Amino acid sequence: MKSTLASLASLLIFLATAVPALAAEDPPFLQHFFAPELVLKHASAIKLTKEQRAALTKDIGQVTGATTELQLSMMESLGSVEELSAADPVNENALLGAIHEVLTAELHVKEAHMGLLVRIRNLLTPAQRESLRKIRDGES
Repeated sequence: MKSTLASLASLLIFLATAVPALAAEDPPFLQHFFAPELVLKHASAIKLTKEQRAALTKDIGQVTGATTELQLSMMESLGSVEELSAADPVNENALLGAIHEVLTAELHVKEAHMGLLVRIRNLLTPAQRESLRKIRDGES
């Protein structure tokens, strides 16, 4: 029971922090991938197997753990950016170094999320992917 609640909590944290899938400004290549929340929401409709669900939830948990640490690091670095920005005069090298830390952490978060999307796609069968495309795109 505790394990299930912990998994659910991790999933909710991940979904709350994940980049919303296929927003208007997203690059076109993302149309080939499926957000974890879409897959889980329509698990019955696409006939997601127990093995697929287990692999998916395990992967979500791992990505959530890794990205949570990165996001905490990014918040700390943003605090440094704020402090350095308020100084008079601004130490350009120090500020750019702190911004570099923020951007590096953000890059790692995005890489982790993209890796998850790739693994989700590879986990699904062609029929499941087609079903999700139709669901996502509002087709019958």
